[in-house]
Amino acid sequence: MDFHTYITMRDWTRRVDPDDRPAHDIDLFYRRAIADAKQVQSGQFLWQMLNERDWEKARRPYYNMWPSIIPMLTRLNLDLDSNLVQLPLPALCIRFPKDSTKNPMKFDWKGEEVALHCIMMGEINEGEGISVLIDIGELMGEIGVPVCTYRNFPRKSGLTVEQSLASIGTKGLFAEIGIQVPESLIMDCVRLCCSLCLLENDSSIISADVLADDRAKFDASGDKKYIDKAHRRGKVGWDVGKHIEVIPHFRRPHMTLVWTGSGRTVPKIVPRRGSIVHREAVEKLPSGFGGG
Repeated sequence: MDFHTYITMRDWTRRVDPDDRPAHDIDLFYRRAIADAKQVQSGQFLWQMLNERDWEKARRPYYNMWPSIIPMLTRLNLDLDSNLVQLPLPALCIRFPKDSTKNPMKFDWKGEEVALHCIMMGEINEGEGISVLIDIGELMGEIGVPVCTYRNFPRKSGLTVEQSLASIGTKGLFAEIGIQVPESLIMDCVRLCCSLCLLENDSSIISADVLADDRAKFDASGDKKYIDKAHRRGKVGWDVGKHIEVIPHFRRPHMTLVWTGSGRTVPKIVPRRGSIVHREAVEKLPSGFGGG
């Protein structure tokens, strides 16, 4: 399955102006961009540049979101302290399938279907919040400047995740420009980001994404050398939900929030295993195929 990826402002600048020398240097570009954001006093643009800088320096890590797990993570009731939501990395790209028929994160805009491409999430305000930048692939103006929908998720002790979600404003950067993402879908995006931060590192749910030529060998062996090889080539990513069973007569697993660790103080979202449905019906399937 192919997934969208996030286009940074540095990527865009290099495309529209290949002669812009600072855009070819990460440090130079972001020093300039951060200074510009401070000059115009735009906190949202400042944090976007800081998150994009951290993401690039971390070699652009990503989560590929496989369709079957997305509804499981957007429907969870996260009734826990928002301060417990910890990002696995300072900045992370959440990528959705390019095939819109397999992407549940979509909406109707003036009679046309619009599907989410990806989400960039990162820490802001020295860990007091999480920036959620939602990309639907929209471009603005003649030169096609990327336009995203922006929300901040506050992390504060004593404020539950559900309360934090309820407190998020309905206006973000470029809120009145172009396509308007429904508020309900924006909340699903923020909830998805929170759920991913709490997801247990279970290999049946999260698995490393390796080079295309190595996927079959990695799936068969699980050998870490294929992960190391991918990282050396600059591919740092994970598949989320790839191995969830979807065969007929099999009830998919679901996600649940549990408390773990000493004194049960660490919240984790873990899978509850699926189960065979109507086993007797499965056992009555015709035999004689494949030597059976």
